[in-house]
Amino acid sequence: MQTDDRKNSSGNLFPENSAGKKFSFTYFERLHIQKDFNKVFKNGLRLENKNIKVLVYKRNDGHIIRRLGLITPKKTGTAVVRNRTKRRLREMFRTNKHFFEPGLDLIFISKPETALLNYSSLKKVILDLLKSAELYNPE
Repeated sequence: MQTDDRKNSSGNLFPENSAGKKFSFTYFERLHIQKDFNKVFKNGLRLENKNIKVLVYKRNDGHIIRRLGLITPKKTGTAVVRNRTKRRLREMFRTNKHFFEPGLDLIFISKPETALLNYSSLKKVILDLLKSAELYNPE
């Protein structure tokens, strides 16, 4: 039987840190259905500054998975700029999702100023917003 080189020592296909947390961004961690987006829009907590708007909704379905939805309007810039912004937002979520409250649905809504930020500035802005709402705990 041939072994798969992509698997790590624990037999998973995804990389893990020392605490065994997966740093992947799977299909199940994305918001897909309009009904889920609407629930976040209607019932979610709104966190906003001049660079980005974050909507957060704590689900009561018993699942601990955190999910992300992205909205990047054309006002943000050209397709290249919008795609770069979305890649940065996904990466920020992917590397920090383990520090968010379990069962959260997050929607990041970009503004034109979002595209002007580099990755570290964007990460700091979002994590500061989530810390202020006590939804992010890096310990």
